[in-house]
Amino acid sequence: MSIDKNRILIVDDAPDDIHFLMENLKHDYAVLVATNGEKALEMLTKQPLPNVILMDVMMPGMDGYETCRQIKNDPHTKDVDVIFVSAHDSTDEKLAGYEAGGSDYVIKPFPPSEIVQKVQLLIDNRKLQQALEKDKTFAMETAMTAMTSAGELGVVLEFLRQSFTITSVAELAQQVVESIARYSLQSSVQLRSTIEPISINNSGPASPLEQELLSRLRDQGRIMEHGARLILNFGGVSLLIKNMPLDDPDQCGRIRDNVALLAEGAESKLKALEMEQCNIESKNRLQQLVFDSNSALQEIEKIQQKQKEKNMQIMDTVMQQMEASFLSLGLTEEQEIDMHNIVQSGVDKSLNNFEAGIEIDRRLQQIIQNLQSMADN
Repeated sequence: MSIDKNRILIVDDAPDDIHFLMENLKHDYAVLVATNGEKALEMLTKQPLPNVILMDVMMPGMDGYETCRQIKNDPHTKDVDVIFVSAHDSTDEKLAGYEAGGSDYVIKPFPPSEIVQKVQLLIDNRKLQQALEKDKTFAMETAMTAMTSAGELGVVLEFLRQSFTITSVAELAQQVVESIARYSLQSSVQLRSTIEPISINNSGPASPLEQELLSRLRDQGRIMEHGARLILNFGGVSLLIKNMPLDDPDQCGRIRDNVALLAEGAESKLKALEMEQCNIESKNRLQQLVFDSNSALQEIEKIQQKQKEKNMQIMDTVMQQMEASFLSLGLTEEQEIDMHNIVQSGVDKSLNNFEAGIEIDRRLQQIIQNLQSMADN
């Protein structure tokens, strides 16, 4: 077994399911197998630990949820990501998986590419979280010190003040979780935006299961409580607080009110960012319209100039041919003058029509200039 490969532990009692998973994972990962929860816990006492565990839900003896809870309760294995594998797709089942500590939930049957993508996503996210953890340690300690002196409402006011300088959805999401962390709370936030939908928690990108649960629960009411968890939905903003202080009801109530204010402020800022993006896109479309109109007008001017030159050549040829034919027609001098005047009148009218077209072009150019002025403002 190569020590360079990331390690995957399959916990399943069905030989066919084990074979299917091994065949699709063995080329990219070092794969281990346990046929029940007890055996899996025994294997996790040895090093190195697996990067990801694929956990069957229904097993004889200890089921997948209980096995996962014991893994998460052990300080040595709590950071190992668990993907539940089940044939059940209900919200209750997925909530049970989330409560047990799962990072993702895969529904049977599934294509091989799906499980490979989910495994690699968790491995990549864990590496990113580990890198961010070192950088955030000092920042979190500083934030906690500020929390002690600023007071609970000060966190909301500081968030609102800083929101004026936020320029992106990602920055807004980060500011939300950092503000909530000043209450000593772990949280996940989902911002559903037409600009850049994003879901993060205190450690970095939210797990796929967290993202799905936030999406499913967004229409279940503005404020929901489930044990130590608090869920708030304000428009395109959903917040999941994971560790409300249930032992202090008064503090719990204050935090709920303050976090609701913070979520409402985040919703207003999200709308402002979307409106700003919409204005930018409208301005870009207007500028493109001005550019296209200018290009078309320049092309029309070139065509008109060529037509004028061609018309002048035709008229000159007609005049020359007419004057050459006067001798053969036997016209009097007065008749020749009349014929010449008739043709010249036609030439003058043609030139007047051309000049009228140029005047229309000038007016179109003025309209384009007005559009350009609007685009610049």
